[in-house]
Amino acid sequence: MNEEAFLARRQDRWTRLVTLCDRASISPTALNGEELKEFIRLYRGVSRDLAVVRTQSNNAPLIDYLNDLAGRAYGILYRAPAKPFFATIVSAVERAAQTFRRRFMFILASFILFAGAGITTPVLIKTVPDTRAILVPEQMEASFAGWKNGLVDERTSGESTMMTAFYASNNPRAAILTGAVGAGTFGIGSVIFIVMNGAIIGALGLEMASVGKLGFLFANIAPHGVPELSGLFISGAAGLLLGWALVFPGRFTRGDALREVGPDAVTLLATSVVMMFIAAPIEGFFSFNQSIPIPVKIIVAVIELVLWTLFWMNFGRSKDAKTPSETQR
Repeated sequence: MNEEAFLARRQDRWTRLVTLCDRASISPTALNGEELKEFIRLYRGVSRDLAVVRTQSNNAPLIDYLNDLAGRAYGILYRAPAKPFFATIVSAVERAAQTFRRRFMFILASFILFAGAGITTPVLIKTVPDTRAILVPEQMEASFAGWKNGLVDERTSGESTMMTAFYASNNPRAAILTGAVGAGTFGIGSVIFIVMNGAIIGALGLEMASVGKLGFLFANIAPHGVPELSGLFISGAAGLLLGWALVFPGRFTRGDALREVGPDAVTLLATSVVMMFIAAPIEGFFSFNQSIPIPVKIIVAVIELVLWTLFWMNFGRSKDAKTPSETQR
């Protein structure tokens, strides 16, 4: 073939297709009706040109150029339409609930580790008092003393906003750390974080019970504790899932096992972060608001627990069968 003549006849068409691809790369709706017809015509033309060049020329750079251009135009023309924003959000929430159900045993294991530490820590401290210094960080002592005195500072709206911002930045970071260390420590790091949190709650509960204020403690942490602890258990489950894949990879290599559970682990981590964000304003404005009666806080916490349970168990369940099940190891 006469490549010079071939290029001279078709170069302008290819350049025009590149221009239309640049405009349509964000959305095909960027092209009007006539431009879309032109786009399709030019795409068909470059596909024919590619077939000709492949069979009649050894010009590798030209073949690569036309192949890339045809592939780019094909991707724009046949890509799936973007979902509306609300539909995307609903789909993400459904995936979170479906992953929760699919990996429930890991979430349950995370809860058992936390609850086990919370229950055994008071027994351990009573039996061996010196262990308290190990289980309760020194920086927590002032907080423990405030709780035992029943001192929960009344906050202004500005202070509540500031604390909400603090909780919204600190707690999600802790959730990500709890889950992420699972991959690098074969799950041991996640277990340690979960147990440490349970031990602190257990130690605080023991000291509050000793001054007759255990009910006061749980009434003030329950409203935000429902989503916040749920986030902790879910992030812990992500770490345990990654650790399990490394320790028991089954028929996979360890790298393949991580890739296999990776999407679910990421979904669990993202879900835990969202739960921490949800808990932040509740903790900042409601839980420690001393103008709200204790019975109201308890009722709100119970309602939260019921609604979240219904959500995790039922939301998106009709699509569970359509969701590819990850291999359970």
